[in-house]
Amino acid sequence: MTDVMPYLTIGCQAVVAVAFARSCAAKVAGRDAFADFRRWLSGAVRVPAALAGPAAAGAVIAEAATAAAMLVPSLVPIGFLVAMLLLAVFTVAVVSMIRRRVRVPCRCFGAGSRPPGVPHVVRNVVLLPAAGGGAVTALIGDGPPPADAAAALAVLAGAAAALLLIDLEEIIEILRPLAVTSEEAP
Repeated sequence: MTDVMPYLTIGCQAVVAVAFARSCAAKVAGRDAFADFRRWLSGAVRVPAALAGPAAAGAVIAEAATAAAMLVPSLVPIGFLVAMLLLAVFTVAVVSMIRRRVRVPCRCFGAGSRPPGVPHVVRNVVLLPAAGGGAVTALIGDGPPPADAAAALAVLAGAAAALLLIDLEEIIEILRPLAVTSEEAP
């Protein structure tokens, strides 16, 4: 029987690497994107204006480092731990904004188009155990899996899961008219 632990680890690595690389890229996709993120931290998240710039830079650096750590075997466990910390901070910020009824688009994972809501919390709550499970399997596993079809499938599945989670708010928005239409049908 094949040990699945290395495949779980590499799948979780793909989830975390893609999620944080995409988030980081969205925040630095031009001068306006980073400035929008900095302003969002100051306004919606209530980071003091004097600290918003350093906080924005720190978030971007931490996201980039987390994504990069997923590619370096000796850094994978610490990368997962940093991912868990970032996701916890993002989740607290989202819940706080929901409770305060913030209506500006969420920028935790880049250029969001909708105010913080349940999809944002769900995304983070699903990403957290992916990072946590990855950390556990990376620490207790026997190292990376062989370079085989199963490893490629684990990477593809992890990357696809990350992209779906990142765009969860848009997916829900697309499906919402279908739910309303089916509820209205006799």
